[in-house]
Amino acid sequence: MSVDETAPLRVLVVDADPRIRADVIALLESSDELSVVAETSDASSALALAERLRPDIVLVDAAASRLSTPLSRAARVFVLAATGDDAVEPAVRDGACGHLVPGAFTPHDLIRGVRDASRVSLGLSAREAEVMDLIATGRSNGEIARQLFLSEKTIKNHVNRIYAKLGVSSRATAIALWRGMMSVMPAKD
Repeated sequence: MSVDETAPLRVLVVDADPRIRADVIALLESSDELSVVAETSDASSALALAERLRPDIVLVDAAASRLSTPLSRAARVFVLAATGDDAVEPAVRDGACGHLVPGAFTPHDLIRGVRDASRVSLGLSAREAEVMDLIATGRSNGEIARQLFLSEKTIKNHVNRIYAKLGVSSRATAIALWRGMMSVMPAKD
């Protein structure tokens, strides 16, 4: 399975400024790895949309960043704000994964942010994260070993540790968790 054959990450965009919201959506839709499932200017409707649609990522403007805690229970949250905005630090403290500056980030930056957040929340080491990145691109253990100049047995050991840390038994499930397509949080009753 290659990255192109995996389902795109689903994104909800919350921004009161229609121009910024349109620019962010246009940027995200330029990537095959991201799909905008909804947009809203209204911070109060963001929670209802997130609950109903279960996006993988929620991008919220600084004004809506107070929703970081409840939104972070359903998705990975990134705050859209200018550098130095006072809303960023409290939002990250309350559960946001990171901060993106509108007009200054690429789809790759967002995907890397999701992967970094996954690595931290899933407890993988830097080497395990590197192996997981290669697994997510569809490479076999042998291909990963050659690329990293390691033995195939070493890669198998990394894969086994990754599976144990993630609590999974298959590559597909590991990839879904890594890409942020599955929640690592327990399902709601």
